[in-house]
Amino acid sequence: MKILILRVSAIGDVVHTLSSIFLLKRLYPNCEISWVVQEKAAELILDQPFLDEVFVLKDKFLKFENLKHTLGVIKKLRQTKWDVIIDFQGILKTSILSAFLKGPKIGFAVGHARDRFTTFFTKYQVTPNYFNIIQKNLALADSAVLRYLALLKDELSQEFYNCSPAFEQLKKDFYLDFSNQTKSKVETWITENNLTKFVIIAPNTTWPSKHWPKENWQELLQRLVDAKIDTVLFGSFFGQPGINLASFCVEKKLRIFIPPKMDLNDYAYLISKSLLLVAPDTGFLHMADFLQVKTIAIFGPTSAKMHGPFILTENIENAIQVPCCHFRQKTHGKNNEENCMAALKAETVFEKILKLLN
Repeated sequence: MKILILRVSAIGDVVHTLSSIFLLKRLYPNCEISWVVQEKAAELILDQPFLDEVFVLKDKFLKFENLKHTLGVIKKLRQTKWDVIIDFQGILKTSILSAFLKGPKIGFAVGHARDRFTTFFTKYQVTPNYFNIIQKNLALADSAVLRYLALLKDELSQEFYNCSPAFEQLKKDFYLDFSNQTKSKVETWITENNLTKFVIIAPNTTWPSKHWPKENWQELLQRLVDAKIDTVLFGSFFGQPGINLASFCVEKKLRIFIPPKMDLNDYAYLISKSLLLVAPDTGFLHMADFLQVKTIAIFGPTSAKMHGPFILTENIENAIQVPCCHFRQKTHGKNNEENCMAALKAETVFEKILKLLN
């Protein structure tokens, strides 16, 4: 059975879909799973043994200058008649892509797809019962197998024919495979910096409204240094917040460790070696939760309950939902002048870190 996954972006969304791959493998052990993804998130899933093939698109694959490459990928995809194509993203660009592919498409029903237009491209539509995005994706994967594939071929293991495994059981399967090169690179950096137990701070995110103010991050870093807690700062290669904080650390001569530029697998492996990661709604946060590392998630304009950590129970409990007057908006007002996130004090986050480390 050949299954094609459509989840092209972003890094956090790709991580949110990984759980579903392990569910598909549980329910249909002999299935072959391929994935279509954009370059930005591709590093994370390339060469993973639970995937048979990864098809990589340019980040803006529908732009004129990328169409030749996109058509080349589509040509490769059309060489296979897929038993099922699962659109986890439910947006216009994945729908356009799916229109060229051979095989029945399964996606979310109206009200659950991010773009209702996409429902015209899916033969089977799922109305999931969920409160977290990971549950939503698991419901789609479950339906793809039990409600469709099971009708075609009687190859499902009897144990899971009538019900999916409990999530607590399923998450024991979760992993990312790290190459020896990745392990060597990261462990060498850790050793050179005499790090044994450390916390990771990952301040970068996408929407301006999701950002915790730099002054709050600065105070938190100062408190961690004063408490002699070894701290690794991510982000000096990922956007202005990380760059600003890295500059602040250099200027104030803070004993903060900033890793060199790495690929996503390197960062993921470094996260797996940490005690705790603190971050807003961003890909590194979701990566840590998938790897079952402790997190403190800082949410404001997006819902921690829906988009936050889900795999570790304590990560759900330790997520912070800051009351935000611009919920689901990308900026705080017209000029991003009212930063509701400032209401969360550095002292509050620091105390939560101390509690988790102790």
